[in-house]
Amino acid sequence: MQPLEKIRAKLSAHPELLVRDEGESLTITASQPHGFDVSFAQGDDGYVVSFGPWHEHFSRSDADSALECFAFGLSENSRLRVHSRGGVDYRWTLEALEDGAWRTYSTTCLLLFPYWRKRNIRYLQNMGSRHGA
Repeated sequence: MQPLEKIRAKLSAHPELLVRDEGESLTITASQPHGFDVSFAQGDDGYVVSFGPWHEHFSRSDADSALECFAFGLSENSRLRVHSRGGVDYRWTLEALEDGAWRTYSTTCLLLFPYWRKRNIRYLQNMGSRHGA
């Protein structure tokens, strides 16, 4: 079974989730304002899992890791640290809760942003997945 088919099969048991399915990709929309969208896309060269603007690429041979990453984004053990300047988001860092502490994993960022403006940091976190998508 293909990864998107596996995700669709698990999500069919959870009609409470807002899912946008576009064939080669699907997105679970954040259910609260302090959450983030979680997306899974497949292409000829592999898979891309996105948590809001943060994203990670996986090869075709690494489908299981892509599925685990997707499910991780829906859990309360993941969060995004979002940096902004003057109200413009420019850096998204994935953090994971391990042994009671948040650990940094990877960052996606923009090269051009209003660096001279006031800096702000906020955290986005989904409230947990009991469905194990």
